[in-house]
Formats: sequence, structure tokens, C-alpha cells
Amino acid sequence: MRTLLTLVLSVLLPLTASAMPMAASAILKPLQQRFADINHPAAIHDFNAEFYQKAHIASLGRTRTGRGTISMRFEQASTSEPKTLLRWIYKVPSNQQIISDGQTLWVYLPDNNQVMISPVEDSLEQGNDPMLFLRNLGRLEQYFDVCWANPAQNDQQDYRLLLTPKKTSTYIKNLTLTVPHWISDKTPPAGLPLRRAAILDPSGNNTELEFRNVTLNQQPPLAQFHFELPEKVEIVRPSDLKLNFK
Repeated sequence: MRTLLTLVLSVLLPLTASAMPMAASAILKPLQQRFADINHPAAIHDFNAEFYQKAHIASLGRTRTGRGTISMRFEQASTSEPKTLLRWIYKVPSNQQIISDGQTLWVYLPDNNQVMISPVEDSLEQGNDPMLFLRNLGRLEQYFDVCWANPAQNDQQDYRLLLTPKKTSTYIKNLTLTVPHWISDKTPPAGLPLRRAAILDPSGNNTELEFRNVTLNQQPPLAQFHFELPEKVEIVRPSDLKLNFK
């Protein structure tokens, strides 16, 4: 007979992948749906949040932290491909702005008076954007295979999904998403279905992101997703500038 302690532990301890009663895709699908289906009752058209970043640089054995704000707007159009507008502002450790109107990506380094301008590229093989997954939250299965991470749930019972690129990527070896446990409820609440993301690159560097103080569907103006070039700013080619996500 199972003791009371055993029963309690079986509820509180995180589950391993082999113990999960459902497939990982059953959790990824409702996450995607909120960004892809504009008629979903909890559809996400845009969100704003604070982000906290921890990046471990394998070659140096060093971990750096950062924080800032993120604003995203998801444009759905029946006559064209969906577009994701992005405004990603680092405040710590240095000022850096990453802005996209869905067609052009600007990376602005005020301290260096430099801006990198490049077309938005949704290809994992060619893109220079390790945050590609954020611009494709409504169609992650197009780019990644999904299975359970180990453990499959954390101490708060949130789900942990392991995504592996279907094609070789320069920037992503795998991606671990932490998805709130309520996503599998019969009637899940409105909210951002993503708590954390961890990106492991082929060199062993690991970048973790956590989103806090999230607000949804505030209709941020389109103008904030377009970058106006400062006077005398130096424009550099993508090959000349390494994005400072670490």
C-alpha cells in the first residue's frame, strides 16, 4: 500500500518525460494557437513584458545577466504571410535596441553609434537572429521537432518542452520552453503561454530568458516598431556586427 508521503511526493515532484500522460505536441499546439488563430477566445495580438536574461558563455566559463523590455505585435492578414513586429530594448548590461517591422531588422548600439540593417529572415539556416522563435510563436512546429524536456515539469508543475531545429541552425542547437501548467486546463485562462525560454547554441552557450509583468492586447502603435536613423549613425553590414545576446 502506498503511504501518504508517497502519494504527496507523486503529486509534488516534477514528472519525467516517460511519465507524462500526453504528448509534448499536445502542449505546444494550444500555445501556438493563441498567436496563430485571431478568432481564438484568448488570442494574443500583442504583448509587453519585462525580460530577464542569464547567459552562460561556455568558452569563458562565465555567466552574464541582462534585463530590459520587450514589445511584440502579431499581424495576421488573409492575403499575405503573418508578420511579427518586435521592439526589444536592453537596459542592462548595455543599451541595445533590436527593432523589426516584420520586413526589416534594425540592431542599434547607441554607445558605438552603429546600426545594423538587414531584411527579416525566417530561415534558421540563413538568419542571424537567435530569437527567431519569438517571431514565430504561432508556427513553431514549422521549424522545430518537439518532445518533452527532462524533467518534463518543474517544481511549479509548469511544462518543459524541448524543441530541436528540423534543419541545421547556426544559432540554435535546441530550445527549451517553459509553458504554464494552466495551458492544459479544459478552459485555460487568458495569459501569455510562455514563462521562460532557454536557447542552447552549437558551441554550448546557453541563454535563458524569463518574462515578467506581462500585459496583453494593448495595441501598441505601429510607429514604435520602425527605427528612425539618428544623424551620422554608422550603418554596418550584418557580417560586420555580431549580435550581443550573450
